[in-house]
Amino acid sequence: MAFISFSTNDFAPNERLEAAQDIYSAIAQVQLDAPKKQTPHVETRIKLLPGISIANVTASSLHAARKSPQVVDGNDDITFLIHPGGQGGWLSHLQAHDTLACTPGRARIVLNHQSGSVDFHGERVNFLSVAFSRAQLAPLIHGLDRVPKTLLPPSEPLQHIIRIALSLTHPQNAVVETSTEPLRRQLFDLACLSLGATRDSSYRSLWGGLRAARLKAIKADIKLLARTPISLESIAARHAVSPSYIRALFNSKGTSFTDYLLEQRLQIAFNALTNCQAPPRSISDIAFKTGFNNISWFYRAFKHRFGIPPGEARHIAIHSRI
Repeated sequence: MAFISFSTNDFAPNERLEAAQDIYSAIAQVQLDAPKKQTPHVETRIKLLPGISIANVTASSLHAARKSPQVVDGNDDITFLIHPGGQGGWLSHLQAHDTLACTPGRARIVLNHQSGSVDFHGERVNFLSVAFSRAQLAPLIHGLDRVPKTLLPPSEPLQHIIRIALSLTHPQNAVVETSTEPLRRQLFDLACLSLGATRDSSYRSLWGGLRAARLKAIKADIKLLARTPISLESIAARHAVSPSYIRALFNSKGTSFTDYLLEQRLQIAFNALTNCQAPPRSISDIAFKTGFNNISWFYRAFKHRFGIPPGEARHIAIHSRI
């Protein structure tokens, strides 16, 4: 599971274009050109998974092209060119197809055996490329030849692809050596749903990758909002699914929405109680600010989870530093 990171900031201004040209020619068979008298800025983080390559790019105004000399490299991947958001934009040019301007949250599908280019316009333009092995993805989708003609709309599967790809290329996560096989399967399933899956692969993708991606997004939302008075119904509304659907997602993992929310709140409370660097706060204040509205229930739940009452956890933390 390789990770590659590149930034023109690591080079002198007069060397940056040549350095970017060298690295992109080597890793992607892409030719780069910048406007005259302009020092280019390129930051790239690349994550390689079996059958998938992800490139998270921020660039100034540039012209990036795969022309006839480059497409003979044998790369026939099916690639999502995605605008993940932010300022600036880019135009995608593809052989035998119209030029398209990609807006935030949308994507163009490129068949890498065809020549094409991307023009970046702006000081810091965000660009996300997620390339799938054609041999693995093509049998799972309908009408491959039609997909480069238009932009993909900002659908739920595409949004999950963006979230997972950005997470895998985040500096804090990119070099962590953990199993990415579940995420790899999710990405293939989500790609199928985005492009139009065959009947068999659609069923598998809906019950595999999409459900897993939804559960991960819901868990991330719960962690973010755990201190607030959230409910199953409010989370369901935020994710445009039914409360019973969320119950089924958690039940499939042997837990429940209520138990997961309680665990997040207890962990937040434990961290606050044992943080000796923070200003002193009462146990009741921590409990209320962590989302608990009943102190007796908080004490019981805390002791059941950690084996000691909140006051003793704080006492141990304080005296362990002496």
